Amino acid sequence: MSVARLPSPAPLPARRRAAGWLLAATLLLIVVGLLSPALPAARPATSADRGDAALYRAIDRRLAAGQGYYTAAAAEHRARDFPLRPAVAVRLPSRAWFYRLVGEDAALWWLRALALLAALATASRLRAAAGSRVLWGGASAIAAASTLPLANPVVALWPECWAGLLVALSLACRDNRRWRVAALLGLAAALVRELALPYLAVMALVAALDRRRDEVLGWIAATVVAVLALAAHAAAVATVLRPGDGESQGWVRAGGWAFDLAMARATTPLALVPAATALLVPLALYGWASAPGGYARRVTLALAAWLVPALLIGRPENSYWGLMLAPVWLAGLPLALPALRDAIARAATTNQELAIARSSRADHMPASAAAQHSP
Repeated sequence: MSVARLPSPAPLPARRRAAGWLLAATLLLIVVGLLSPALPAARPATSADRGDAALYRAIDRRLAAGQGYYTAAAAEHRARDFPLRPAVAVRLPSRAWFYRLVGEDAALWWLRALALLAALATASRLRAAAGSRVLWGGASAIAAASTLPLANPVVALWPECWAGLLVALSLACRDNRRWRVAALLGLAAALVRELALPYLAVMALVAALDRRRDEVLGWIAATVVAVLALAAHAAAVATVLRPGDGESQGWVRAGGWAFDLAMARATTPLALVPAATALLVPLALYGWASAPGGYARRVTLALAAWLVPALLIGRPENSYWGLMLAPVWLAGLPLALPALRDAIARAATTNQELAIARSSRADHMPASAAAQHSP
């Protein structure tokens, strides 16, 4: 059995420098967000009568009638002039198979239970990261407001919704004793939507940094299984392809920070106050990055694992990818308050020390030098 070794705390000057750089990066993101033109935010449809939601529902109906998933998916993609190439343009079958197994109504209740469990588990883990009861209550309320509305009949059709909730629950479940449960939940997320693969890699990396060999192997095993499932999916899609089937226009668009903000506006309560997105998203990330504990560290790295690649990858209409982050993203806002308070206190202390140093130099200045400086 491996034993976790807690990293020794960094020296105080190093921690202060890191906090300063983190605050500077946050301010830079705020400025970039305010100066960047807002990209259109493609919110998950409120109706299943058009777009991707209509595609998913039509595939579900074909499966309910006894058709195979890949035959059904190919037929509906062609009918709507949706691309079939590359294979990731076709969703993994997990969500559709689950709907076929339990039925649409039961699947929605499963999703509601998952959302409630993810919100409660996230609130439980936020207690240590928040420090005070007031901040804990605020962060928990934001997590609930970001999570529970996802469990509606239309958003439930989106695989990203299920995967994002599974990732949030995995993060909340993970501790030194329950990392296997967390790894299985992370694997389930990646089997629903391959966008969860970076999360598995991040968790393996953090376990390696903590020198937890068994956990590293567990997360690597989950990653391997997910990659093999994706390869099997690609092979299955290849069996239903025809000459002339559409090909995706690609996803490399370099939308930058504006695309990350569009994901937040599309999938979080910021849809209600889009003008505040450029300010609140960097502060939420600052809160997570500044909060103590392994849970906050893992959330921070998981968010970075999606947000950094999204600077280059993702079309404006892909902003619904934010569903992968939505359950935990904004819960970092209350966590930013202690860090901001400490930053202000450090700045005041530094100014006071500089004033004392200048006064001390003036007191020790030789008389001849003082005479030269006098009018």
